[in-house]
Amino acid sequence: MERNLKDKLLEKSGYAEGTKEEVWDRIEAMLDSEPAAPTRMGTRSQTARKQTKRSDRTMRTLKITMGVAVFIMAFGVFLAMPAGTAFMKDVKEWFAPEKKVEVEVEGQKEETDQKLHQNEESKYIIYYDQERYKLVQENGKDVITTKEPLPERYPEVSMTIEQVKDEKPEDVIERLSGELAGKYEDVRKVEQVSEPVQGYMVRALAGKEWDSEVVVIYVVDNQKQGSFTITEKYFLEAAEGHGARFHQMLKEFKVLAE
Repeated sequence: MERNLKDKLLEKSGYAEGTKEEVWDRIEAMLDSEPAAPTRMGTRSQTARKQTKRSDRTMRTLKITMGVAVFIMAFGVFLAMPAGTAFMKDVKEWFAPEKKVEVEVEGQKEETDQKLHQNEESKYIIYYDQERYKLVQENGKDVITTKEPLPERYPEVSMTIEQVKDEKPEDVIERLSGELAGKYEDVRKVEQVSEPVQGYMVRALAGKEWDSEVVVIYVVDNQKQGSFTITEKYFLEAAEGHGARFHQMLKEFKVLAE
């Protein structure tokens, strides 16, 4: 997010060749057009007035140059600000606490009320459907699950987000894929994906019945030489329901720190 913010500010502050000279000429013109200070009874000589004007212009030019230099220094300090500063904490507050998000479920589009969750320790945010789900924190993990417990005959429905420090995404997905192979009869090939997140994905199925367990794991770079794992769990019949909702919520997952 910091990189995108800096790029956007640099983009907006850019200018074409020649623009700087044009702006400077306009400033000079405005300075020159300022009325001269009144003289006593018109006795000052033309030479004296010219010398005074040159002196005044030099001072004004010096002040402008100093002002520009101060601005450049301040902007440079901003670009050098590290993650976690008070300013960046303020930037994080730009995310709306709640928002309306459209999601397609079983072929029908509907509008959902989504709530912001910001994990300060792991430095990421996600919006989740607060009408149907709750978010609980357990053992360093964020777990999004149904507000109301499902009847016992239904398999688990949840989405768990966990940070894995000091392990690269490609290594994590290989390890987790191997673990799934020992538990599920159908484990798909690892894919590199760009949606709903940028990273890797592996899917596993426990069978072909309506209540067969489905596990989908995404692994995302945490931008600090580590990874985030997002594990979705639901059952086959709920793929177009809970599965679609999890997919949409995961689009709102954003890493805040590099």
